Amino acid sequence: MHVDFVDENTSQSINPKVPKYQFDTLDCTLEELAILELVAKNPAIKQQELADATGKSIATIKRIMKSLQDKNYIRRESGKRYGKWEILV
Repeated sequence: MHVDFVDENTSQSINPKVPKYQFDTLDCTLEELAILELVAKNPAIKQQELADATGKSIATIKRIMKSLQDKNYIRRESGKRYGKWEILV
């Protein structure tokens, strides 16, 4: 085992005011982030395609999409059938 000696008088301390995370992080689960990424790549993606890509059920995809809409991260434009998803974040 190797241990370096650090002189306390000459060492530099880490600035505690700088956070290790970014302030603009989203309050999402990993499932929601995966859905957001897929929707960002293809705004016209269908829920069945999302289910196939993620391995989740249609009911789970609908629940996640509703959650993302409630958080104002996505919205549907131009109707249900022929519309596209718009990422708001």
